[in-house]
Amino acid sequence: MFYYDYDQLNFARHKLDSKKSNYLLRFSFLEYNLIFNFEKRDHHRADRELTLFFERHTELIKNATHEELHRSLINIVSDFTMTGLANHFNATNFVQLREAYIDWLTPEKPEDPEAFQKILKLICKDFFDLQSPEDQITSTDTVPKQVYQITYYVNMHLYDKMQPIKIAEYLHLSYQYVSRLFTHTMGLSIQSYIDKQRVDESKKLLLHTDLPLNEIASMLNYYDSSNYIKHFKKFSETTPKQYRLQNQRKRTSSTQDVIIDNNQRY
Repeated sequence: MFYYDYDQLNFARHKLDSKKSNYLLRFSFLEYNLIFNFEKRDHHRADRELTLFFERHTELIKNATHEELHRSLINIVSDFTMTGLANHFNATNFVQLREAYIDWLTPEKPEDPEAFQKILKLICKDFFDLQSPEDQITSTDTVPKQVYQITYYVNMHLYDKMQPIKIAEYLHLSYQYVSRLFTHTMGLSIQSYIDKQRVDESKKLLLHTDLPLNEIASMLNYYDSSNYIKHFKKFSETTPKQYRLQNQRKRTSSTQDVIIDNNQRY
């Protein structure tokens, strides 16, 4: 169950200007309501929450920056994924849907408040559609509880030091048993899953921040930059620096195309 520390929210509000504070807080409450109804499997009420949000806060959304709207979409995708991992047997489907959205939600999306509304509704629909009644889940498409316990723990602790055997101990699982079960179910070892998720997380930092490689490596608990680059190349077939440069070129090219298109219109 998701919850919010209202003292922290109030503290954060004093550090923000009024427009930004109002938008972030309002969207935080929307996140809470959507995840609450997601856990309850009440998609009708979630739809009502979305409708009310857009009816009541049209001006806030219009005044929000492009970066704020983009970050809101990324956050809600992550929220749904984490909740799905914690509460559903078909956990891998939630991870796959998250990766599809992360790839699709380039920094250029959403183009405007109307696109923001459409994308947010689409995200909610897609994640709610993944929820299957317990009696409809067959043995061929389930993920053992122990496996999604591991995946959930890993995704919640990407910035912490992790060892597979310590994770099993924390979750009161037999390491030998869950290690074999995880590899059989996911197609890779627990350690490889940790490495892959950290690389995926580092991609977000490469795209959406200007942090140097050594700082990203330190944040995600790699031994050093060389160790980080080694793992990155294993799962991406490129280096972090090349990945950042390639995607910067794509964003620059896309932005220039938009500018040219707009100039031609006028």
